[in-house]
Amino acid sequence: MRRTAFIILGATAAIVAVLLIGAAIAIKTLDPNRFVAPLAARVKAATGRELAVRGPIDVKVSLTPKVVLPDVAFENAPWSKTRQMLTAKRVEAQIALLPLLSRRFEVIEFVLIEPVITLETDAGGRGNWEFATATAPAAPPGAPASTSATATAIGIGNFEIRQGTLTYRDGASGKVTSAAIERMSMRARDMSAPVAVDFRGTIDAVPVAVSGDLGPPAQWLAQQWPYPLALKGQIDGNDVKLTTKLAKAGSTTTLDDIDLHYGKIAGTGRVRSTVDGGKTRYAIELNVPSLALADLPQTPSPPTAPAPTTPAPAPAPAVSHWIVADTPLPLGALGAIDGDVSVSIGELKLRSGQALSRVTAQVASRDAVVDAKFAADAVLGGSVRGNIQIDGRRSDAPAVRLQADAQGLDLPKLAAAAGVTREIRGGKVRANIDISGRGTTPHRVASSMSGTMVVVSGPATLVRATTQGESAASQVAGALDPFRTVDAATELRCAVVRLPLANGVARVDRSIAIETGKIDASASGTLDFRDETLDLSVQPQVRAGIQFDVSQLAGLVRIRGRFDKPAVAIDAAQSAQLIAKLGVLGAKGGSLAELGRALVAPGGDAAGSPCAFAESGKTPRGSAPATTAQPRAPQPGLPKELPKDIGSAIGKLLGR
Repeated sequence: MRRTAFIILGATAAIVAVLLIGAAIAIKTLDPNRFVAPLAARVKAATGRELAVRGPIDVKVSLTPKVVLPDVAFENAPWSKTRQMLTAKRVEAQIALLPLLSRRFEVIEFVLIEPVITLETDAGGRGNWEFATATAPAAPPGAPASTSATATAIGIGNFEIRQGTLTYRDGASGKVTSAAIERMSMRARDMSAPVAVDFRGTIDAVPVAVSGDLGPPAQWLAQQWPYPLALKGQIDGNDVKLTTKLAKAGSTTTLDDIDLHYGKIAGTGRVRSTVDGGKTRYAIELNVPSLALADLPQTPSPPTAPAPTTPAPAPAPAVSHWIVADTPLPLGALGAIDGDVSVSIGELKLRSGQALSRVTAQVASRDAVVDAKFAADAVLGGSVRGNIQIDGRRSDAPAVRLQADAQGLDLPKLAAAAGVTREIRGGKVRANIDISGRGTTPHRVASSMSGTMVVVSGPATLVRATTQGESAASQVAGALDPFRTVDAATELRCAVVRLPLANGVARVDRSIAIETGKIDASASGTLDFRDETLDLSVQPQVRAGIQFDVSQLAGLVRIRGRFDKPAVAIDAAQSAQLIAKLGVLGAKGGSLAELGRALVAPGGDAAGSPCAFAESGKTPRGSAPATTAQPRAPQPGLPKELPKDIGSAIGKLLGR
């Protein structure tokens, strides 16, 4: 037994020695540099581009001989501004030993050392990896007459990149994606075995480490579809897993049966891309059972610049904070992507904690024009449907139109989202929006928008406010409801906000209204979205038989200032006129009933109640369009200055 083993080992060693001697003889009798010219000629014929090997080729003899090509460069597309598509410090190719004895090179492993790879598309979507067909040139002088016996790579089973960099530039949008490749490999036992893939590096500074299995190389070369792909690993510290099946038919490539997991996000779907006329059109379907916006990856902040060594000049005053964001819209993607996207989300959790159910979106994009339809069957207790249209063909001033319809929203939830902390019981809200504008940011769009926004709220109970809210919504609500800090609860019958917009300005003429069990109120003035300021005067209608303190009357209120922090103050002009009117009545011996009627604004409009009138959008009879509320000069006989305590002054007129 032992003797047999020694015989086997000895025979094996002898065979190996013979192979090595044969390989050495083959390499000695064949100068590998002789194959550079035929190899470059074949590459030129296949791609129409030059392949250059600037250093002498070296061959290392072993059981797996290795050919080393130093300083390699591969020419880029003629339209590219970058001369080379690929450069590499060194290319190593391990050669099969037995074919080498017959002076034939079969590559079993191909390694790129420190390559620099440039991938890009032109404005029409053509990639620099799309090679033009070329006719094989005549063999250069000194080359073998026939290249049939020259070096060819017959089925590369293993491929690896070490310490490389890769950039991808989208010619339509100009966006550049950069990857640093620490290690990337593709390995297969043979052409019929699955390919094991592995990647370690970063993509746009995001760490990526994934591995997985692909279908056999023979299946890919034979184009036997579908071709399976399965990957798993980590991206930016989040676990990721992807399985899908790749298929190709003509100019169409499809990823079917996509099953994707990223951190806490999971989804299924399908992606299809079709190349037509140099442009790629996509069709994407995605289904997500549950999605929390807090789980989405955050855009990394730009690195902080180092502190200067010399004192820097005082910084300029910070730009005012806009409620409507002044950050650029992602308009570059409009021209870069043509296609249709369908997304369905079972439950969408907002960062505020609110949850939306059965959310759907259908987006169609073509030639920088986007039409997006969206819907949510359960949002804030109601439903929302709408449409957004963006025409980005004018990149300096794209056109945006928003149409939305909301029904049955819960008033308490909506108020909480707006920063109103007051307890609210019941109440439903409906809204209709149809606005359009132009701009590269949401703020610029709002600054130029025209159209109409209408919000209507139904009956509700507003529990007494224990503290005065600081939000804009709280201050405006307090101005319209002067009894909010007096009564245990306010009976809200209706509330309407109707904003007719033209070029970023809403000119309000009693189209903001509220009706409660004690008082009705309408507001007139302007809301300017260009500088986010408002200037409104509130008109009261006190219900008959209601006892009240005149100093609390909303009719004496003017609301002005920034959207995020308006100032609520006494309207001097209205108060002066009211005091004068009461003074005249008091001097003539008017009754309490007459004095009370003087505090009640005229009603009985043809449109009905203040809410009905506000929602109707009709122009008041005999009145000009509303303008910004301006201080009015006191009329003859009226006091130039108001008493400090208006309530006390009016009380004296009433004989209190």
